[in-house]
Order: sequence, then structure tokens, then C-alpha cells
Amino acid sequence: MRFRDVFASALGNLTRHKARTALTTVGVIVGILTIVTMVSLGIGVQQEMGDAFNSVGLETVRLYPVEAEADAFNPLGQPERTKILTPELVDQLAARDDVLEVTPFLRLPGGIRMTLSLDGREVQAAPYGPMPVDVLDPFEAPPRTLAGVGEPPASGGGIVITSALLEDLDVAEDEYAALIGRDVELVLHAPRGESQAFQLQIVGVEEQRWRASVAIASPDRLEMLQWWYNDPDYMAHRGYDEVAIRALSLNDAVQIVDWLSSLGFDVQSLKTMLDIANRGMIILQTMLGSVGALALLVASIGIANTMIMSVYERTKEIGILKAVGAAPGQIRALFVIEASLIGLLGGVVGTILGWLLGKGLNWLALRVLEWQEVTMEGTFFVVSWWLVAAALAFGTLVGLLAGLYPAARAARLAPLDALRYE
Repeated sequence: MRFRDVFASALGNLTRHKARTALTTVGVIVGILTIVTMVSLGIGVQQEMGDAFNSVGLETVRLYPVEAEADAFNPLGQPERTKILTPELVDQLAARDDVLEVTPFLRLPGGIRMTLSLDGREVQAAPYGPMPVDVLDPFEAPPRTLAGVGEPPASGGGIVITSALLEDLDVAEDEYAALIGRDVELVLHAPRGESQAFQLQIVGVEEQRWRASVAIASPDRLEMLQWWYNDPDYMAHRGYDEVAIRALSLNDAVQIVDWLSSLGFDVQSLKTMLDIANRGMIILQTMLGSVGALALLVASIGIANTMIMSVYERTKEIGILKAVGAAPGQIRALFVIEASLIGLLGGVVGTILGWLLGKGLNWLALRVLEWQEVTMEGTFFVVSWWLVAAALAFGTLVGLLAGLYPAARAARLAPLDALRYE
């Protein structure tokens, strides 16, 4: 028997008992479907996360001051900074040939109470941005500017307010454009009972339905911090809270990280953060894929059971094949090919169903988020070419391994005993 004859015979044997073959294949389909769906989820999240980091620039370095341990007897107090990010350090970084841009940032205290006054109405407001490096949520659409500009001027004097804050002020959306250029008061309220008003100008309105907040530029933040801590020389004592450095290339970023680390600063690289995140995603994909592997283990038992039953049913047929000259290796190959074809068929159908299920779950997730008024964009499930190839190969391998024992059993049958079998 030539290999083509063995293959044709195996294919014909599978179609002889269509219902049994279909039921055996279902186990493989479920396992492959689970693997494809779970792993494609991990691939989608990893790709979106990588795109988010790449949009910012992996050559970006984040620099932080070094702080002493917090005082246990004064948990609300700020710990002393042993290494300060001074304006002089920022100027030194900006002067380097391997640096494209340096952006310092000041944070307002987390417990600060702020209100915004407009036309005699006053509402609570929270400060946000502009961040020196803003890595967006991988599945979140970028914020939409509804009027004016999306960021306050770097020189200070202007703010961007969110639509959620304007809803608190009962301002309709068609009135947003008229607010641009209007003066407002931001009032800070200290725990000691004092308050201070800061006159600023509205330069933009940004879509934000969940948080009534305002974007304040660093110069205005500095004025607020100087008043809040009653420290006119705040920068000399505390410095910046963070500095973002955009290098010319990844190699330059590595050198900058090494240099700043040697000076004793706390340095983070987006490339390092992405590598750590990717390692975590690999572990996640392995865990998700193992769920499908367990289903395939059960499916392999079903394939082995089907092939053993087939050996018993076709014992006399095996005896005839041996009597006309079929070698044990050819008998073994016949049953191994049958089992492998069951695995391959399950792999093909499972991969297609897994891809369709991922598409459906992605659509459903986005619709649920839209129903919850959370605007997100992105692809949660991505079926890559290597995942398709791995799923087909894995399904075929499971079938092949499950068919080895029944095939060996069939090859060992003695021709005379097989012919006499009833």
C-alpha cells in the first residue's frame, strides 16, 4: 500500500461513522476554541498596550526625586526629599545633545480642596494634568476637545475645564464656545480655614463625563503650592515632582537612565515598563491557554477511546489487510492518520469558531461599555497567524498522540486471530 492509499483509506474510515467522528471531534473543537479565544485576548491586550507606549515614545525617561521615609507620627506630612529635581537640573538636561525635550511637572496635594466660581456659581473641582508623559488606557479613546484648546498654555494663566464640571454649573453644550476667554476664580481652601482665589482664564473645554476637574499649567500650580505650604521658595526646598525626558533614540535613553541613576535619582524608562508588562502578558497568555489545554486533554481521551473501539470493530478487516500483504507499519500509519485527521478537523473548526467568538465578544464588550456611557476603542481579541498555525498543529498533535496506542494495538494483531475474530 502506498501512502496515498493509506491516507485515502483513513479518510474513508472516518466518513463511515459520521456521527461518532463528529462527536469525537467536538472535544477537540472545544479545546482549540478555548485556546484561540483566551490567547487572542492576551495578544489583543498586549498589542494595544504596546501601541499606547509607542505613541508616547519608548525613548521617554521619567525622573523622580528621592524621598526619605515618611514620618509615622505625621502621616499627612510630606517626607523630606534627599534628591531634588531643581530647575537647574532641568536646564542641564535640556542642554544635552541626546535630549529632544524636557518637561517638568508639579503635583498639587491629594487632599487639596478646590472650587471654581463662574457667574456667582461655585462648584467643587479637582486638578488634573497636563502630565509630562500621558500613556492612555489601551482601550480608551483619546479625550475630545469640545471648545478652544485641549491643554492650558505652558506660560500659565489659563485652564481647561471638563464637560462634567460644566454640567455641575448647568452650562449647556452649545454654550461651551462662548466660555472661551472668560475669567474664572479657582479658590483653594486650606484645612486651617484660610482660602485663596486665583484668577485664571478658560482656554478650552474637554469631554469628561465622570470627573469635574480642571487642567492647570505648572506656573499656576507653583503659585498654588507656594501659598498652600506658605513657602515662597518652594522650588528650592521641594523641586519638581516629576520630569519627563524624551531622548533622541532608545540607546540615548539607556545612557541617560544610567547617568541619572549614578547620580542617585529615581529613574524609570517606558521601555523597561513595557518589557515588564509584556512578561506579565506572556504569563497571562500561558494561564489562559492552559484552560484550553485541559479541554484538549479530555478530548484526547475521547479520540483514544474512539480509535480503540474502531480497532475492535475492524479486527477482521485488519486481518484481511495483513493477509494481502499490508505491513504492521502501514496498519499503524492507517490508525495514526485517522486520529490525526480528527485532531486537524477539530483544530480547523475550533480556530474558526474561536475567531468568530472573539469578534462577537469584542463587539459585545464595546456595546456594554457604550451602554454604560464609557467611550472606548480597541480590539480585545486578535487572532494572529502564528496562533492559527499553533492551534492547527496542536490539534493535530493531540490526535496523533491519542492514536498511538490504538494504532500499535492494531499493528500487533496476528492475521489468523484477526480473521477468526467474530
